[in-house]
Amino acid sequence: MINKIIETIFPFWFPKTVEMQHKEDLKGIEKKTKAELEKLGRKIGIELDKRLTKDKLIKAIKKANK
Repeated sequence: MINKIIETIFPFWFPKTVEMQHKEDLKGIEKKTKAELEKLGRKIGIELDKRLTKDKLIKAIKKANK
């Protein structure tokens, strides 16, 4: 618990790694818009380009969410 408090106060002491990022539930991902997919990508730690096709965005999100 104390680590969580220290991490909140001094986040630069605890760098975020890919392993520490949480996994997202990808249920219904095909029904999302490109803008929603871009937000979801940012949430899991990747930057997406909305100029790509929706299928490519979904593949990138699924790959990063493994």
